[in-house]
Amino acid sequence: MTPNVWAHTWETILRASINDEALWLAGHNDLSAGGLTHLTLEPGRVGATATDRHSTTPAHPTITVSILTHDQTTAWQSAFPACGHHQAVRTGKLPECLTNPDHTGGVPTLPAPEEVTCNCDCGISPCRHTAALTHAVTARLTTRPTDFATLRGLPEHSPRHRPATSTDQPVTTTRTTPGGKVHIPAHHAWAWYRECAEPPLLPTYTAELTDQSEPTFPVQTAPPAPAPEPEQIQALIRDAAAQARSHLRDATQLECALHEDALRLAAAVPGVRLPETAERLTIDIADLREQISAYTPTLLRD
Repeated sequence: MTPNVWAHTWETILRASINDEALWLAGHNDLSAGGLTHLTLEPGRVGATATDRHSTTPAHPTITVSILTHDQTTAWQSAFPACGHHQAVRTGKLPECLTNPDHTGGVPTLPAPEEVTCNCDCGISPCRHTAALTHAVTARLTTRPTDFATLRGLPEHSPRHRPATSTDQPVTTTRTTPGGKVHIPAHHAWAWYRECAEPPLLPTYTAELTDQSEPTFPVQTAPPAPAPEPEQIQALIRDAAAQARSHLRDATQLECALHEDALRLAAAVPGVRLPETAERLTIDIADLREQISAYTPTLLRD
């Protein structure tokens, strides 16, 4: 679900405040694993009980937001009385026109970054507990944007509005499998990758490659069936080393096509099961043998 402007603003401010991508992702993983409970949201403050996946000691992160003064609230309510946002607010909506101070009597509905403060009793700042709480509130604002008005101390937007209550149930935003594997939404993973700093450039280095044959690496323990035999593993190691050598020395393109790859390995690895290879390539075994024979001289010339 695409975040609205309120959820997006909240996430942007807190992400900049935390300013640590590892903590940002760790907090999301903790939240996804059910590590956040007792979420409470009230004017000027949101808090929860957080337990990260590597500890059993609970922490209590809080995020405080500056609330509007009485005069600001009065100006906010009286601005543009003919606009439909007044009715929208009463029905539990928070239109995006309210992000414009010119539309709200000069009162900024969106807080400035310095008006948002993070704290946690774990003793670390910033921390993954605050990150988890940030993700939880972002998800909440995505579906309940009027909670942003509550955080800013604006009057109740509906007579039926009830303040958020604490719950001891885990707060989650993503699905986990029965085995506990965390599923991270693609947009979070992409944003993390996109916003990470570029890795440093590698120094210029020319490898010294000799023409000596590749050494034979001993196989300490033969893997259980149906894994390859030790001599087949040796052949696979030599094949990978030969391809890497050619690529580093001559920029030779690595062979990735299924058919060519299968022929090369069938020619290089002893004891390959030709019937299974032929079935995988959807060709006759006789044709496979002919193609391997035609491929072997090329392999030996390389």
